[in-house]
Amino acid sequence: MELREIVTRTERIWLEDGIVRCVVLPTATHTLNDAHENSRAVDVLAGGRRLPMLLDTRDSRGIDRDARLYYVRPEAANRLSALAMLIDSQVGRIFGNFYTNVHRPPFPLRLFDRESDAVVWLKEQVV
Repeated sequence: MELREIVTRTERIWLEDGIVRCVVLPTATHTLNDAHENSRAVDVLAGGRRLPMLLDTRDSRGIDRDARLYYVRPEAANRLSALAMLIDSQVGRIFGNFYTNVHRPPFPLRLFDRESDAVVWLKEQVV
């Protein structure tokens, strides 16, 4: 199986076992331009399919409001069937819960501190 990877300014993105995997790089704050670039990369890798995503945010340096809103717009449900966010701290859990409760993503979203648990949940979300 060919593993194709796209690296943007803020993320390393690839497709593995039917799951889009994104690792946030330890760069500056994630902007709306970054959100557009990352979404285009996901589109290329997914080839028009609606897939689950594993987003590793453990090295994140932050995301601005416009980028957050872009990722949870209603059209995002055309791209993602579910989103599992990997976090590694209580602060990450607080941010993730805030993000979920305030922005109400148009797809199922759960927070995990173990990748294996996230992958199991994502595979259950495949439609």
